[in-house]
Amino acid sequence: MDLSPYINQLREDLTSAASAGDEQTRQTAAVLSSAIEPAARLALMNALSDLAAEVTTHLDGQVVDVRLDGRDVGVVVTGGAGGGAAAA
Repeated sequence: MDLSPYINQLREDLTSAASAGDEQTRQTAAVLSSAIEPAARLALMNALSDLAAEVTTHLDGQVVDVRLDGRDVGVVVTGGAGGGAAAA
């Protein structure tokens, strides 16, 4: 799963919110939007990991894992009837 569209939307939202302010506000938003990517990626990955853990508690013998693949996130389901892994 490519997180870039979500990060880009966050940047656009920040820029849009700052457009109501003065020049200093817009410059600050531009700097923040450049610096926010690592923190936003980490927050999204943590949320996805928590979601996977919650889903796992509702499954019978299957485990949902979130795995980092470069800058992308992958979802893998293991266990269950087949005993193998299925990537999503």
